[in-house]
Amino acid sequence: MKTLFLFLFLLSAMNAFSVITTWNAPSGYASNKYYQVTVNGTPVPVFDTPIASYAVFDFQGEVNIEVNTMYDVRWVDIRPLRTGLKADYTGDNSFSFKLNKPENLSLELNGRIRQQPLFLFAGRPEIKQPSRLEKNVIWFEGGKLYKDVKLELQDNQTVYIEGGAVVQGYLFAKGKKNIKICGRGILDGTFNKADPTCDNRFISLTDCENIKIEDITLHNATTWQIALFHCNKAEINRVRIVSESGSDDGMDIFRCTNVVIDGVFAHTKDDCIAIKSGGKYPADHPTDNILVKNCTFWNSIWGNAIEIGFELYSNEVQNIHFENIDIIHVEDGATMSIHNAGQSHVHDVVFENIRVEDSRQKLFDVAIFFSQWGPDGIRDPEFIKKNYLHGAWDGVQKIPEGKEAYHNKFRGEISNVVFKDIQVVGGLLPFSVFHGFSKEKYISGIKIENLTYIGKKLTNTESAKIRQQNTKNL
Repeated sequence: MKTLFLFLFLLSAMNAFSVITTWNAPSGYASNKYYQVTVNGTPVPVFDTPIASYAVFDFQGEVNIEVNTMYDVRWVDIRPLRTGLKADYTGDNSFSFKLNKPENLSLELNGRIRQQPLFLFAGRPEIKQPSRLEKNVIWFEGGKLYKDVKLELQDNQTVYIEGGAVVQGYLFAKGKKNIKICGRGILDGTFNKADPTCDNRFISLTDCENIKIEDITLHNATTWQIALFHCNKAEINRVRIVSESGSDDGMDIFRCTNVVIDGVFAHTKDDCIAIKSGGKYPADHPTDNILVKNCTFWNSIWGNAIEIGFELYSNEVQNIHFENIDIIHVEDGATMSIHNAGQSHVHDVVFENIRVEDSRQKLFDVAIFFSQWGPDGIRDPEFIKKNYLHGAWDGVQKIPEGKEAYHNKFRGEISNVVFKDIQVVGGLLPFSVFHGFSKEKYISGIKIENLTYIGKKLTNTESAKIRQQNTKNL
């Protein structure tokens, strides 16, 4: 049985075992060039980006997902691998599988991760929508394309991007409280850099408090995507991020306190998430109490999957916890990193219950160094050209001769970092590096507990491929 809610441009399909919700896309925005997707026979619109295609639907119960594709299909990897999902090959260009709980999935054909993978964002049914009649609700209606949106938010406002709505532009606020951005629709950044007068980040909130960002999809970013500057009490829940552009960090948490990030999927060229403490704020304003959990990350050829750094200028960066995360690909860079280019003391950081499926350079990367992104960094192009290290890190520079003591003054510390229950479940074993700056500015108190590679426990630095320098108590 299928019911059409015209006022929502929303399709709900129901049978004895499941309920499926899809949304009509704006005319010409969805595509069947690479894939056609149905869920229990209900067509689901597919959206293409330069790096991947994706489809979004909600469901309850058990569903059968059928995929037809332009590609000849010999093999399909369904990630995260922890789901145990396997494709049933129904033809040379088609396959299917069943799903019985919400997941963010990456479907990769023939072992070619850069041949337009298909992401399926299968969510739980929406329980409650805001009222579009309330004066503080800004409603973008499903099935419509909104161009050139530059929306400054005010206190107590809710932005609702309905399923099937596509908003091309960005949202921002400064010094506001009680802001919510939600819905099942798409925020499209394809054209944001066309405006040279703004940073053009998808969602840029500065000095704000009580923030919720939920369930939307960020499509084809050209800069930082969710950027929180000096904010307090923020939640980012079940957001989906699909991009492949320079400096397209998925989430930048910049000198913030009391932040929870839960259930996010991010495919980015640069950092999937970066926790920072830069900016022109008093040094005693920390980055503190950040929780990141239940996420799925794919980091492409820049940046890192999980990053703390580089811009760490506050006195302290502390109480940061990453847990229950699937890292399905890291094509270059680090899987888990702390890059301290400033004077912060980074401490009490936990990485726990993290599954790594395919990481091609570094597993753990904890370092203190002189970088162009530090408070004493030198950004002169000629200096960078002559002094770039061309090594394991981006943006790290050689210390000019005779300037060691000067740059040592700008360096911080890293201590009390725990890596617990880290599983490398596929691919080669990446190397790890723990690198303090000097005998005075060093790394200490690193604990690695239950690190495994393809089920085998690694019990020493040699088997774990760890190199350390200016590091104590590893």
